[in-house]
Amino acid sequence: MIKMSKLTFDVIVVGAGPAGLAAARKAAEEGLKTLVVERHRSIKAWKPCAEGVSKPTFKTAGIEPSEHIIDNVTKARVYAPNGNYVEIDEEGYNINKSSFLLAMAERAAEEGAEIMVSTTVKSVLMENGIVKGVVTNKGTIRGEVVVGADGFNSTVARSAGINRKGLELIPVYQYKFVNAKIKEPDIAKIFLGRKVAPLGYAWIFPKNENMANVGIGVRKASPLTYLKKFIKEHREEFKNAKIVEADGSSVPIGGLVRELVRDNLVLIGDAAGTVIPFTGAGIHSSIAAGVIASKVIAEAISSGGASKDKLSAFIKKYGEYWGNRIRKSLKAMRIFENLSDDDLNLLSTILNKQDILDLANGFDLKRVALKLLPHPILSVKIAKSLLS
Repeated sequence: MIKMSKLTFDVIVVGAGPAGLAAARKAAEEGLKTLVVERHRSIKAWKPCAEGVSKPTFKTAGIEPSEHIIDNVTKARVYAPNGNYVEIDEEGYNINKSSFLLAMAERAAEEGAEIMVSTTVKSVLMENGIVKGVVTNKGTIRGEVVVGADGFNSTVARSAGINRKGLELIPVYQYKFVNAKIKEPDIAKIFLGRKVAPLGYAWIFPKNENMANVGIGVRKASPLTYLKKFIKEHREEFKNAKIVEADGSSVPIGGLVRELVRDNLVLIGDAAGTVIPFTGAGIHSSIAAGVIASKVIAEAISSGGASKDKLSAFIKKYGEYWGNRIRKSLKAMRIFENLSDDDLNLLSTILNKQDILDLANGFDLKRVALKLLPHPILSVKIAKSLLS
């Protein structure tokens, strides 16, 4: 048990999600006295998540892909409104996210990080306009650097007066079904179309032939309303299924927020918008943010202090790969959100798996644009905008 009178740390990480636990593990690994503060009573997945991750996610997280974490190995399909689909034959994992987070917490603890659950951060501790720690329901904790990994509604960001312009949210809702009859339990399915999920998409991510995460994200509409409609349209698989989890939340899809660092302060994860906009996937990109942030923090502290100028190296280093992907994915999303169902149906006859992966994940947009450029309709609606 930590004595409150001795709570002084090099790094205080607020939030024990993928980003925060990755940051804590790396900070402790770098030799920094590290504390993770989590408001919930346990380390687990507290918000809805399809729970799909790529294989490289485990390497970035520093944990092994063991059987108690992986529920299923799947490939994927992306469905157009008319039922046409593009097959994505690269294997990924459907995980038990709570087990995944516990494994990340274990790694952080092994490296020496302290973890405090049931501890709510009320605000950052400010002295002469500089962050010096956090104020919690259990008392004040002093720290040289605070890492805000406390979600899209970040208390750290709000209490520090951080400019998070660009934090655009999509509401999502998800059921976890048991006693289902999943036709193809090795295929994760994504469904597009204005009638299915306006300005978003629906998903079926199987755990096995009897269990699946089924959810939807929409903008300017009720996700629960559209989810219930989606379930009725797939009644053959879910007519006898029982809901064992039902929850909603919001996912930031507007790209990185305007202000990521200040003196002694870094934002990562949903608090910073480290989510791939087109897909809403944020586990891998947020883990990477945590790792990179802690490397930068360690370098800053070792050179005399974590000033904003020094911590700004995080923006550059994260931006070289992940920030660039987020920016390109957002660009593609903005173009595709204006397409009609007929446009999406047409695209399903032209695009292949690599095209889908490039567009959704912010990879080679130029290559896809050049492929669509000769098409009279898609040239105007997509290709020229992707090239601009």
